Amino acid sequence: SYKRSKTMKQGDLCYIPQAVQLFNEQSPHVITTQKPIAAIYLGDQADHHALLWVRGRQMIAQKRHVYPMEEQC
Repeated sequence: SYKRSKTMKQGDLCYIPQAVQLFNEQSPHVITTQKPIAAIYLGDQADHHALLWVRGRQMIAQKRHVYPMEEQC
C-alpha cells in the first residue's frame, strides 16, 4: 500500500483516486470521483476525514483516500 511520505499541511496539493466518495453539505450531498483528481488540503475533519477544496467547493473525504502530490516537476 502507498505510504504518506509527509504529514500534509493546510494548502498542500493532494491527489484523490477514482471511485472515492466526497461529501459536502450542499447539493449534491455525495459525489463519487469518476477519475483521479487534484485537491487542496484544508485540514483535518473529525477522526478519519480530511477537509478539501475540490472544484471550487469544500468537500470531505476519508483520509485514507487522500495522498500528497509528489513533487516531481
